[in-house]
Amino acid sequence: MKELGWDNRHQAYEALGVVLHVLRDRLPVQESVDLGAQLPLLIRGLYYQNWDVSINPEKYRHASDFLSHVRGGLLNHRMSFVAEESLVEAVVILLSDRLSEGDLAGVRRALPPEIRSLFDSPGLRDAKSQKSWVDEERAWDKFSPDD
Repeated sequence: MKELGWDNRHQAYEALGVVLHVLRDRLPVQESVDLGAQLPLLIRGLYYQNWDVSINPEKYRHASDFLSHVRGGLLNHRMSFVAEESLVEAVVILLSDRLSEGDLAGVRRALPPEIRSLFDSPGLRDAKSQKSWVDEERAWDKFSPDD
């Protein structure tokens, strides 16, 4: 929501899900599982929703195909107003903020070079400013329904 300047949480989750599903479906199964294991529980559920491992990974090699799959997912959610490039960049920034560089490097290595370039965006945060998904050791003590 922050990266895109949105105030609609529901649309933000749907848009995040679209990009994560396209990424998940393009990655080899083991890499998809490894990425899913790094996500927080709520996002992990979104990530694995409707996953059919029998068709993974999809075999396209071009960034335009990846973005086309994102566009198709956005249209399925009636979100044609979203530019797929900016959405992918926002998700990349989110992942780079929340996952270790090693986890992201594994994802990038599993992608063809042209698609990998979408995940090497200059908008990535440097490793020193990375945050974890859970800022406090006992985050559940600080839980609020608005989070």
